[in-house]
Amino acid sequence: MVACADIGLRRGNNEDAVGVRPKAEPWPVAVLADGMGGYNAGEVASTMAVDLVTAALQHGPGADASGKTAECELVDALRMANTAILAAQSTPGCQGMGTTVVVALVLQQQLLLAHLGDSRAYAWREGRLQRITRDHSLVQQDIDAGLISEQQAKASRFSHLVTRALGVTPEIEPELNLWPLRQRDRIMLCSDGLTDMLDDDRLQDLFSEQAPLPLLLHRLIASANEAGGKDNISVVLMEADIDSQPA
Repeated sequence: MVACADIGLRRGNNEDAVGVRPKAEPWPVAVLADGMGGYNAGEVASTMAVDLVTAALQHGPGADASGKTAECELVDALRMANTAILAAQSTPGCQGMGTTVVVALVLQQQLLLAHLGDSRAYAWREGRLQRITRDHSLVQQDIDAGLISEQQAKASRFSHLVTRALGVTPEIEPELNLWPLRQRDRIMLCSDGLTDMLDDDRLQDLFSEQAPLPLLLHRLIASANEAGGKDNISVVLMEADIDSQPA
């Protein structure tokens, strides 16, 4: 599995954070977080989430552990990060901070995903881009209930109110997804700075160009900036190389 990541800044401060460890043991890992709460506090929360989760997952039981073990390790890492972010809120300037997060763990021919909030994961396979995660947000609940459309959701004043995040409540409930990897699958993790500017059809068009990952990454960020770039834009791209992974 090869990976790359980048951030296209639009605000004076950057509340997004990204960590990619393609050769980490026992599992390659990518973490993307989008902070919230005050001018600097969001940046603190997202950085803590990325650093703590990444570090915790590099001390697991071993690459041959079962998928269920990996799920437990991932949830434990997120719970630890949540506790640390809550404790740090006693620091001046950090009150009320929190962060969305999406994590990808590369298992043997599978991708384990966990997320809280509206940072997303997508998969590109055989000419089709599929959204793997479901936003934890008020507008997503309205979409699911058939009350509003995706387009109406983007215009809603509640569009950025998330229902799950790190640093908000003592107990968290991360959503887990398992994606069976095939050769040359492309996986994208991204913050809402990308998806607020580009809908899924536009993302599909960009992936359809079949550009090398670094060029695709540049085009995604440039397109979001050209569309208005109202927020920080964070993207992680990965491509499955099943043949090179241990059997």
